[in-house]
Amino acid sequence: MSKATKTLAWFLTLFLGLALIFPVSAGELEEQQKKLQDVDRQINRQKSNLDQARKKEKTIMGQLQDIEQNMMRTENEIKTLGERISFLEGNIAKTQKDITEMEAKLAEQSDILSERMVFIYEEGDLTYLQVLLAATDINDFLTRYDMLNLIVEQDVELIDSINEQRKALNEKKESLEAGRKDLLNAQQSQEEKKGILGEEREQKSVVLNSLQKEKKALQQALEELEKASQEIETMIKRLQSSGSGAQLGSGTYTWPTPSCKKITSPYGMRYHPILKTRKLHTGMDIGASQGSTIVAADSGEVIYAGWMSGYGQVTVLEHGNGMSTLYAHQSAFLVKNGAQVSKGQAIGKVGSTGWSTGPHLHFEVRVNGSPVDPAGYVK
Repeated sequence: MSKATKTLAWFLTLFLGLALIFPVSAGELEEQQKKLQDVDRQINRQKSNLDQARKKEKTIMGQLQDIEQNMMRTENEIKTLGERISFLEGNIAKTQKDITEMEAKLAEQSDILSERMVFIYEEGDLTYLQVLLAATDINDFLTRYDMLNLIVEQDVELIDSINEQRKALNEKKESLEAGRKDLLNAQQSQEEKKGILGEEREQKSVVLNSLQKEKKALQQALEELEKASQEIETMIKRLQSSGSGAQLGSGTYTWPTPSCKKITSPYGMRYHPILKTRKLHTGMDIGASQGSTIVAADSGEVIYAGWMSGYGQVTVLEHGNGMSTLYAHQSAFLVKNGAQVSKGQAIGKVGSTGWSTGPHLHFEVRVNGSPVDPAGYVK
């Protein structure tokens, strides 16, 4: 538990202990009110910090989700590139084999041609002349002549063809090698991207873990706010037990905001807009506008007018016979502690102090300090 949380718990424990042990005079009530206001300021800071922690947690979790998706896409891309590289390497190997075979054919044909050229060189033109003179007639002569020329032309054409094929295969190999190099570079780039994403994921995970620990500590502090309603009950019960318990009001309650009768949130279990969890809503919210007049639901005595935890600026009226009413989130007070008020008298102004998402009056009716549904009392 953090130091701030321990301090908060200490203040609340001290306040409740003092309220239960000692009679509460007007001076003591004012002193305790100041202590409570100090505690409430700490509570509001904790609430704000928790809201920020939740927002940061949501942001980090969203970023982590994006990183995970990028990691998956990157890994798929690396896999695809690897498959393409393997395919190209297979083509390169086959092309190299074709080149080797083609070079062997070229070497063989070149050897044959070389041997023929050496033979012609060594024997001179006599050999060709002997072949031609061996002809039996002119037709045979021409046939022998064409045959010799055809042999030479075919040898040259074959060598040229082999050279062209070898050249084409070499060009294909170079193209495949270039493609393979590009893919390897792309794969390396994706691997580096994966590494960066991994580091970013690790950093975000560390931040998220820290935020979750912080949120847990803040949540523990906010659990102390469960005592806020108990504070009011304890205070009212203590003050009522020290008083005469005489009837101060008429017993029938008028509507606390004459300008507005719209209930925006009734008494009962609901999803708390600030704490983000289901809790008992101990009163009714009336959607009156900022600065609207709040009146006393019945005649009575102001037993508390000040800051109270999530209620913000709150006024509590004692009506006698264990009955009291509470008016929360006020923007301004029009009465002070100890004042006697009449039914319908202006006691404050509507606001949005404390735990509030907008201007409204949170109105409670309590019997012996415990909240009940106001709908059964006001008209």
